[in-house]
Amino acid sequence: MKKLVYLVAVLLMTNGCSKPELDEAPASSDVLVQKENLTDAPTGDALSKTAVDDIIVGMRQSKGDFQWDWVDLKTIWSAIQHSDQTVAIGYKPYYEGDISSKLHSLDLTKGDYKTVHDALIKFIVEEANKQSAIRLDWNDLLVEDDPYLPILTIRTSDKHLLTALFNLKNVRYIEPLDYRPASPNKVMSTSGCSPSTEPLNTADYTTITPNAVLPWNFNNHNISQAWTLAQGSGITVGVIDAGLSSAQPLLGSQFNNGDSNVGRTVLAEYTYGTSAYTGCSHGNSMSAQAVGPRNNQGAATGVAYKSNLYFIRGCEDVVLDLSSERTAVKNACTRLGNNRDVKVISMSIGTPFSSSVLKDGVDYAYGKGKLIMAAAGTSLDFTTWYGVIYPAAYSSCVAVTGIKDNGATCASCHDGSQVMYTIVMERAANSNRNSLALPPSGTTPNYIGGSSSATATAAGIAAVVWSARPRMTRAQVMNCLTSTSQYYPTRTSSKGFGNLNALAATNFAIANY
Repeated sequence: MKKLVYLVAVLLMTNGCSKPELDEAPASSDVLVQKENLTDAPTGDALSKTAVDDIIVGMRQSKGDFQWDWVDLKTIWSAIQHSDQTVAIGYKPYYEGDISSKLHSLDLTKGDYKTVHDALIKFIVEEANKQSAIRLDWNDLLVEDDPYLPILTIRTSDKHLLTALFNLKNVRYIEPLDYRPASPNKVMSTSGCSPSTEPLNTADYTTITPNAVLPWNFNNHNISQAWTLAQGSGITVGVIDAGLSSAQPLLGSQFNNGDSNVGRTVLAEYTYGTSAYTGCSHGNSMSAQAVGPRNNQGAATGVAYKSNLYFIRGCEDVVLDLSSERTAVKNACTRLGNNRDVKVISMSIGTPFSSSVLKDGVDYAYGKGKLIMAAAGTSLDFTTWYGVIYPAAYSSCVAVTGIKDNGATCASCHDGSQVMYTIVMERAANSNRNSLALPPSGTTPNYIGGSSSATATAAGIAAVVWSARPRMTRAQVMNCLTSTSQYYPTRTSSKGFGNLNALAATNFAIANY
């Protein structure tokens, strides 16, 4: 076995050391270790963008998925050439296996992870300088050094450096973080940011005390009936999305308006851009549907109208196609994961293509005990062949999709085997008549649909159920939701356990926990 060893002061070569067991600390000399079968550096020109697109989209269509570790190094290197050259490197001690279940408990400031972290930085700088005409230091390469997750993000297109990293057992993945196929994502990126122009139909709401609008589809899930038992008090819902509207005080200074006047808190932060507030109204709608106030102003109420809100702007729009967006959402996941008050996370955003960086982020939050509701996918006609998108497709997330009031999948919603629950949010007679939410300004409710709306509604239901018995674990809350859902105990092939029943789930929590 070949071993590359980087210590603080000198470079040593050692031979003949046996591999330790998985729970055994390595010898001090066993830091960076090469794979037994080494891969040569790519030869010839990089593949064209069209060729890389064909590989990715073709694999997504034929296998129902795409992951970067399914392709060869030349494809990875080629993809990097056709992006902003941002590369995410997941690392670990060489003797570790899959670390996804322990990401939340790692301390990168000491022990083997610190040793590997420091050695890998030294290794990257030395390898980069072998091909560089000018002397490079770590800051010339660095994009982000994650303090919670074992990820180093650098900017490079050097195939020799990439090959050297590819050949290390310490490298969990090398991901071209910014690469995206040409047209579908570009068009999808605009989805969800503009309010609906569909005129409000009086059949789609009722007025409840103290002058709030109850969206029509809440009745399909017995939400108002559940409110006789619990309303979300004491639970904080984290929402990661594209931004809030600074012109909507019901998600700001008037968050405690009406029957929501219980001293609840709203916190708005960002890991993307320079503010939590933006012209994209999608995050505004999702936050409102999950926890908007039961107000006295004639505006639509949210589901968990007594829950707290911790909003983080983690993206520019609903499609995570930029390296900065994927990194920002990952950082939002760790931030919410580290907040003890947050119980439920709602993510009505995603990408059709797997991202190891996104996966690390949601795995971290999951390890911290968070219940993560994620949108199964909402798209345009030419992307309907996609199945459940990411991060919803990951096992650490609960995939939610939307259906019509006749039980059919909504016009633009994705479904598939990863779906856990469904939410009614679209009229069969008119796909533009969806659920209702707060507009960017004013109080007249806006229609908004897709699996995005379904996810925010499901997150609100989870918060209501959890508030009935705040000492419940995530597993117990999931048991309440699942055991009382439409198709339980049978899980269907594309719609999971079907519609959530807020009243039954809340009663189940009270009776059993």
